[in-house]
This record gives sequence, structure tokens and C-alpha cells, in this order.
Amino acid sequence: MPRFILFIKADEDSEAGKMPPKEAIEGMTAFWKELVAAGVLVYGDGMHASSRGHRIVFPGGGSGPEVKKGPFPINEVVCGFWILETTDEEEALNWAKKCPVINAPNGCTLELRPFITMDDAKDSFTDEMKKTHEEGRKVMDEKLGFKSKE
Repeated sequence: MPRFILFIKADEDSEAGKMPPKEAIEGMTAFWKELVAAGVLVYGDGMHASSRGHRIVFPGGGSGPEVKKGPFPINEVVCGFWILETTDEEEALNWAKKCPVINAPNGCTLELRPFITMDDAKDSFTDEMKKTHEEGRKVMDEKLGFKSKE
């Protein structure tokens, strides 16, 4: 089954380190429970403001990494995410549209993106690379609770 990540884009309040109001947390908790009950939620969490983070930028050309301390522009960060495993993109999109952010005082933007699969990149991997990837994926899947494909 395909996997998707649903990002919650940051806003002024999340970047100020402000927790959402109780009603918003209750709505998100109910949504969380609904995702779990449907068997589509693999993992999700919120994140601290970007002022508590770092960016590690590799400029290319053999130059070493540059570490930049946050904060970062609000339009470039997320404040939370869910990893969903659904039958297809339409189902993932339908779950995203159910997210209880409709009454967010400052509005809210979500971003839904599919994960790359081995089928997407089959021409880029050697057989040995595919085997290594599949073995690593199995370990991660078991750790995170993804459903077994076997």
C-alpha cells in the first residue's frame, strides 16, 4: 500500500512556540483516533518552533556542510506531520481533507506528498542496492509498525 506524508505547515503561532487552544488539541486527538481506528496512521507528531532547530546545508562542489541555527522563514517550515498508509492517493487526500483545522483562527495549510517507492526508482538501483534497501525497509517497517507486504 502506498505511503504518504501529510505536513502541517507552520504559522505565526506555532513559530512563536504557542500551543494550540484546548479545542484544537481535542479535535486533533479525535482525528488521530479516527486515523488509528481506520488503520491508516503509521506515525505522526508535532514539532517545536524552527528557532529550536538547525539546517544542515551542503552547498555542493565538495564543500562541507554549513550549519544554520533557526528560526527560519515561516513559509519554509512545518510544525507537524502524519505518515499515512492508504490504498491510493485519493484515500490519502480524503483523509487530509478531514483534518480538523477548518476553524484555525489564522487558517492552515497542509501538504500531502507520496513517498518514493522502489518501482519509482527501479532504473536507478542495482540489484545489490535494491536488496540492501529492501532489508533496511523491512527493519524500519517492523520498528514503525507498517503492515507487512508478505
